[in-house]
Amino acid sequence: MKIKKHIFTLTLLAMFSLNVHGAETNAGTIHFTGEIIEPSCTIDGDSGTDINVPLGTWPTSLFSAVGTESDPIDVNIKLINCPATSEGLSAVQLTFNGTTALTGSNTLLDVSQISTAGDTAATGIGIALSSTNMPTQLLAFDGSEGQVSVELPGASTDAIQVNLLARYKSFAADVTPGPADADLTVNIVYH
Repeated sequence: MKIKKHIFTLTLLAMFSLNVHGAETNAGTIHFTGEIIEPSCTIDGDSGTDINVPLGTWPTSLFSAVGTESDPIDVNIKLINCPATSEGLSAVQLTFNGTTALTGSNTLLDVSQISTAGDTAATGIGIALSSTNMPTQLLAFDGSEGQVSVELPGASTDAIQVNLLARYKSFAADVTPGPADADLTVNIVYH
């Protein structure tokens, strides 16, 4: 009987020991975070996502004073494959990044020679961009949000369009001739 008593006592101790170790609760929490989003809008440009905007040829004599502008040219950005408008997501914003022409100013793109090899770029001139709704308010090229917002379509198969105006603008009284090209990066921001 003594052996059965010891086995029974050892069994009780083992069960008690398992219960003490198994009673440990809430040792920590794992938090999973993330988000499921609609696909991003894409720019439907002239060649893929790129848009070519010819600003024309202008004589240096047009830019006889600082702040003189050439005639505005329409820049139409067509967005496709956007998510349909929904609660919490009704619009997208466009932001713009580019090299600016003046220290302390973020509204004139610096011009260079991209299209004509070997020529020296024009000086004293930059490229300005504005919304067609607010043509005198120049857009910043520093990635600023809150400048251009467009409502999302009712269906993801519908395209939407952003209409802008581009033109040359002088920042010096002495503009020199040459190629006046620039590249601008457009980003789409969802809120």
